[in-house]
Amino acid sequence: MTHKLVAVWILGAVFVLSGSLIAGSVDMSLGVSPASYIAAVVLAFVLFLLGGLCWISVASANKGHKWF
Repeated sequence: MTHKLVAVWILGAVFVLSGSLIAGSVDMSLGVSPASYIAAVVLAFVLFLLGGLCWISVASANKGHKWF
């Protein structure tokens, strides 16, 4: 794997980690407006999508490589 592919792979992990941190701490409690709750959920979803897109692009770029 090249350095660019490793960087995109790690970037995808950072996106998924950030999305899971946001999604894990979203709570509709006292003082939280519905707009900010929806914005946090949408942001977490977009981060999950970006992380998956990074991982899929790395997997498709490595499709032709022989490892053994």
